[in-house]
This record gives sequence, structure tokens and C-alpha cells, in this order.
Amino acid sequence: MRRTACLVVFGLIAGACAGESAAPTIETVTTAVSTSVASTTTTTTQPPTTTATVEPNSPANKTLLIYDDDGNRDGMAALLYLLISPDFSVEAINISYGEAHPEIFIQHVGRVLDDLGFREIPLGAGQDAPLAGGTPFPDWLRQISDRFFDYPLPNADKTYPFQNAPELMVSTINQNSEPVTIFLSGPFTNLAQALRIDPDIRENIAAVYFMGGAVYSPGNITNLILDSSNGVSEWNIIADPQAAKEVFEAGLVMYMIPLDATNQVIHRQEDILPWYEGDEKANFVADLIDIMFNNYGLEEVELFDLIAAVLTVKPELCIFQPLHLDVITENGNSLGQTVVDPNSEPNIQVCLEPNVDLIKRELNDSFSSAIKPPEIPSIDPIVGTWTGSALNNGFEMQVSITIEKTCQLGQVCGRFNIPTPSCSGTLTWVGMDGELYQFQAGDKTAGCGEGSDFLVPQSDGTVMYISRGDYGETKGILQREP
Repeated sequence: MRRTACLVVFGLIAGACAGESAAPTIETVTTAVSTSVASTTTTTTQPPTTTATVEPNSPANKTLLIYDDDGNRDGMAALLYLLISPDFSVEAINISYGEAHPEIFIQHVGRVLDDLGFREIPLGAGQDAPLAGGTPFPDWLRQISDRFFDYPLPNADKTYPFQNAPELMVSTINQNSEPVTIFLSGPFTNLAQALRIDPDIRENIAAVYFMGGAVYSPGNITNLILDSSNGVSEWNIIADPQAAKEVFEAGLVMYMIPLDATNQVIHRQEDILPWYEGDEKANFVADLIDIMFNNYGLEEVELFDLIAAVLTVKPELCIFQPLHLDVITENGNSLGQTVVDPNSEPNIQVCLEPNVDLIKRELNDSFSSAIKPPEIPSIDPIVGTWTGSALNNGFEMQVSITIEKTCQLGQVCGRFNIPTPSCSGTLTWVGMDGELYQFQAGDKTAGCGEGSDFLVPQSDGTVMYISRGDYGETKGILQREP
């Protein structure tokens, strides 16, 4: 990609630059991650005012969000999707009991977020047990989670501070003047405990979007426990049915994305190829999902939590239907089942008919269009002190330039000196124009003029110095000093 910049000359006498040259421009690509608390203009999803079938509105501005997951592959994909959403501000990240051991997996999360530039979001880990009863995930699956699915983790030698997850949830909700939305893609343990600690937080919870349960479709327990006789329950509920029951009965505005919905959105390996067109965050998600195809030989997968995240950001992609659901907490073949009670007032809005094509398009658009940072060339070819002479219209001048090894784009990283006509100052690397390194001069002495300056590494180990302005062109070859 060609980039040009408006530069200040550092190699000419002031009298040679009566006017400023026509300055080229530099195309600047700035990447930033918003981890600060959203402004007080945040809007959130409001409770439905009718028991008729409803389609919740997408937030117009930043929605404050608490992410709560049990440490799995599609949960990590959901987290990255939520973090890059321009409409949401993730205020806290929790790991609950479930597929992961919370205190182990929260370190995995910290390492990934550190590597991807999300370093200021508070982390929380919950207790490694249900509130009561429940069916634990198989040990072999939890061990895979402990190994982060055999995906190579960055920052392996670092550890990251975390808080008690329910307490972090309570403090995050209470410290915000605007209502907070909760995204829940694991067992309900952390949220149930938070409500026990401070029942009043429900007044500042805008809504809970969660992946869990099975309404009319079969459960998925036998996917992991082949000999189970429970064919009606879903893992996030059966892992801690007491916690789910308490949250279902807490009077919160809730939007449910059950197996009925997630089982309809099937991805094959070719479906995720567009995600590799995005930045490192999108590539990370694609790599995690690719493991299921490449290592496990699967031909198609359900990305449960990621689909729930899409419907949290864009709930208009499903018609949510009002139902009253109860959670079975008695031991037996229906433990953890979410049962419809047609004779009670609805307590949950349920997605049963997702728009599969638009959900997959949204994922492709979000991940493939994620901004890739520009490829910044190495400064190494021009590091060092360079000296030599340069000519302009027959006038010869001695030039000395030093570029530090720590030089980074946009930073002051060197000095220049031209004894005649007494011109010296600092250098800031501001861009590239093809193979030309561009610098801006600062702290200039009075003998310096205005123009555009370049250093171009040569194949013989020298660098070419070029300065251009309305005075014409100054050019010379500089040698590296030992």
C-alpha cells in the first residue's frame, strides 16, 4: 500500500525555502480498543411491554455488557465477537463453573486478551462447583479446556489478576448509572450468586441474553455422556439447575437462545474461510474453530455461544416468543429440563426461529471486515549513524543522521545534523512511500528549511538521502559509520 506524508525538511538553508512545498499526505490507519466505561448516553434493551410475540430492538448506542461464560471454544469466539462490536462496551469478563475450571481458564482469557490488546477489562472467576446437585461436565472435556483446546497460548509466562466473579458482577452493575446487559453462555452459577449477594442489582440489569436450555428440541447430554438416559436437557442448565431456577424466577428481562435455535445454524469449514480475511482477532476465532475440523475430523459444527452473541448484538435476527419456562431440579431423567408452562405468565422471550442466512452473513461481515493493521516495515535497514554529502543545484553539504534501533512508527527515534548551514534537530518516523522511509524534523535550529525528506536503503549497504521542496531536490549517498 502506498503511503505519503507531509514532512519538514532538515537539510536545507532557510533561504532556499521561501515557500512551503506542495505536501503529500499520509494514509494513517489507527487501531484502538475501547475498554473504558461507556458514556452516560448508553442505551440498553428495554423490557417488552406486551405478552405478544416480540422482536427486541438493537441498541442505538453503546450497551454496557457483562460477559459470563464457562470456558469453551465457541464462548471465546463469542467474546471476541462482542469485543469488536461497535455497539457494545464489555465491562467485565467472568468464567463460571461448567466446562472449565474457572481459575485456570481465566488465565487463558487474560493471556489472549493481553496479546490482542484488551488489557483493561476486569476479570473474574467463579466457584468450581454448582450451587446444588447438577451433572458435571466429563473430566476429559474439562482437561481439554485446561489445555485451551491445544491451541498455542501467548504470554504463557504471565499471570493475570482476577476477582471473585459474583462480586465483580455486583460491583460492575452497581457502579454504573446506566442499566447493564448480561451475556451468559455457561451455567447460571455466577449470576445466581450475585443475586443472592445483592438482590437489588436486578433493578440495574437491562436484560439477560443467554445460550441454554431446550424447549421443543431434544437435549444434548448424550452428546458427551453416551449412556445417559436424559434426552431433554441442555448442558448449561443441567450443570447447575438450581442456579438456573433461581435466575429464571428472579423477575429479570430474559432472552433465551436454546438448542432449538442454535442447532439450526450449522457451519462447515468453508463457511469460516472469510474470517481469515480479517485482523488477528478474527484469525484467532477462525483458528479455534478450525481445530474442530482439522483435529477432530468434523464436517459441520454448531457454534452455540457465538450464535447467542450474534443475537445479543442483533436480536432482530430472530423473532423472540414469550413463554413461561420452569427448570426441573429434582433428580431423574429430566433433571435440568426447561419445561413450558402454558398456564403461567411468560417469564422469558425465546428464540425459536433464527434467520440462519442473516446470522451467518453477520458473522462473515464482522470478522472478515475487521480492520487489519497496516504492515509496518522493519526499521532495521536504516538503523545506525549515517554520514556523507548531498548536492542541491551544485551546492554540497555534509549530512549526519542517526536512527535508533528502538525506532517505531510515529515516534521520535533519531537526530540529524548538517553543519552548513547550521541545521540540526530530532527525527520522527511518520510513514512509508514505497521503499522510502519518511521522517519529520522537530526541535529544528534556525538554519533549517521546510520540505519532504526520505531515506532509502540501497543494496550495497548505503542509504540514499533525498529532500524535496520548492527549492528542487537534494540528494546524496550516506555511509554507515562503524
